[in-house]
Amino acid sequence: MIHATCTRHRGTPGFANLVVRKLNGQIELDPHVDRGCVILLDETSARVLAKALTDWLG
Repeated sequence: MIHATCTRHRGTPGFANLVVRKLNGQIELDPHVDRGCVILLDETSARVLAKALTDWLG
């Protein structure tokens, strides 16, 4: 679980919990931990995201 901020719902900063897990070879992002909106990334897309985060954060 990663503490994040939901700008759409204007909640308290750091209060939106983001669950990230690997299921059946895909990376699942579950904002708000209620499965209301689940984002699935295949391995290629997850690697692109990992590289971008590494580039941004050093």
